[in-house]
Amino acid sequence: MGSQKDVVNKLIPADDLYWDDIEKKYIALSEEEIENIMLTCINNSIDSDQEITQVLNWCTSVRVGELLMKNFLNGTIAIDGIDKDGEPFFVENREGNR
Repeated sequence: MGSQKDVVNKLIPADDLYWDDIEKKYIALSEEEIENIMLTCINNSIDSDQEITQVLNWCTSVRVGELLMKNFLNGTIAIDGIDKDGEPFFVENREGNR
């Protein structure tokens, strides 16, 4: 069994993500998208750091969900069950495209 990082890299390929030089890891949103989200928050009177962070976290979840759906539909990953919150549990699809 590989590490958690190996599993994530198989579920969402690095080509679908953005490299963050500061954090030294791949992230779901580009620097430009993050800046745009922050400015849009401020323009919508969402100006506390906590609220902006919550919006950024939501946007990240949406992007990750979009990437998981894309990879599920193209057969790269499969659903191995549903967790206690009703969310699908994704795994690498060893059978290839269906």
